[in-house]
Amino acid sequence: MDLLDTHVASLTQLNVPETKRPDFDQFWADTLQRVATTPLDISSTPVTYPVRAMDVHDVTFRALDGTPVKAWVILPAARSGRVPAIVHYHGAGGSRGIPASYAHWTAMGLAVVVMDFRMQAGLTGSHTGFVAHRSLGWMAMGLTDKHQFYLYHVWCDALCALRLAREHAAIDPARIAVDGGSQGGGTALAMAALDQSVALCTADVPSACWMEKRIFDRSGGASHIAQFIQDHPDLLDTVMATVSYCDNLNLAARITCPVLVSCGLKDPVCPPDTVYAAYNKIKAPKEMVAYPFAEHGGGGWLHTERKLAFVQQHFALA
Repeated sequence: MDLLDTHVASLTQLNVPETKRPDFDQFWADTLQRVATTPLDISSTPVTYPVRAMDVHDVTFRALDGTPVKAWVILPAARSGRVPAIVHYHGAGGSRGIPASYAHWTAMGLAVVVMDFRMQAGLTGSHTGFVAHRSLGWMAMGLTDKHQFYLYHVWCDALCALRLAREHAAIDPARIAVDGGSQGGGTALAMAALDQSVALCTADVPSACWMEKRIFDRSGGASHIAQFIQDHPDLLDTVMATVSYCDNLNLAARITCPVLVSCGLKDPVCPPDTVYAAYNKIKAPKEMVAYPFAEHGGGGWLHTERKLAFVQQHFALA
């Protein structure tokens, strides 16, 4: 299909300038130091689960601001020595869900760590009060301060979840993959960029890519940021500076592990041009799977099978 081939070719050539502020690298270096040194105060309770092949633990860890973050740690019941792990990040408005949702990973011999994003559909609240917030949506919380921005806080939570996995006695710290779709896909890309211990990344229809374009187009959750700017046009520069610290356009070049990304070429929520803008910055081994007529569902379970094969290959699973 010539039209489709031409469209994809134009996306692969997209070269959007980064929007980093001068202190970008130091900002994240300081954050990573805090993540590495703040006690997680982990509590873990075994769960009797009907799928006996899954060893399920209900876990709580403390975020940098003291918020208790709920998570599952799910291990294959039959295991010998340390096992590889998937740290999964859920989509916007979701939660860690039920353990059975991750049975395909544990069936392959992997552990799964999955946390609730704060203030969404799970059991995690927030000890942080967000600056300049009204009920627009999560993405509009804390837009006037890079240290108070909602996405910054949940990414700090996500980094803590990675640390939890890395330090778990049953998990091989050299074989940890990050995974997610939409909000979770954007988070997975950011974690691969920020935490060099990540060995593999699978990111589906990722959010938080080329945020200037998403805000201008009012696509998905970025529409809430656009509305905030509409209400407060005098804060445009401040808001765009804040958002730049959590834009995968500015983070993607830091990724060193193999990456598998997917997008829907008809996606109105995380449009393909925004996904490619970040993807094209990745210098590590990478693969993009573009689903021609898919919207925000991307490749669905068909793509899940592709991810299973990708992880099996790179982690040399039997």
